[in-house]
Amino acid sequence: MGVSPRSRWSNRDDSSYKEKMTSKEWKPKSHNWGRSSGESSAAILLIGQVVSLASLAMIYAGSERSQISHSESYQTWILGGNALIVATASGLLSFLLLFRISISRKAPRRRRRLARFWLLLWSIAIISIV
Repeated sequence: MGVSPRSRWSNRDDSSYKEKMTSKEWKPKSHNWGRSSGESSAAILLIGQVVSLASLAMIYAGSERSQISHSESYQTWILGGNALIVATASGLLSFLLLFRISISRKAPRRRRRLARFWLLLWSIAIISIV
């Protein structure tokens, strides 16, 4: 009668088992770094909301509406070019973070809805400022 598979695998002192375990090396899963999990979606949503508020504040502070006549008005940027670049970059960052949560399958439904609603409000505020 031979050795049963159960007794063979339950015996962890077997030298062939130890050789197989030591030959494996630990490798980080770099392909999973870009994915958002359900746990990280709350932090990403919060960061996206804060950055979108900051970008709205920067755009509002940098823009000035002037009226030429009673019916015509135009928008000018009163701050420097670097401030415009920072405001635009933060706006894009907030959009990408919130969009990432809104299309994520791992994020809970409530967070996806909140991200979509926040994107809608943010875009309405941007349009009304500009």
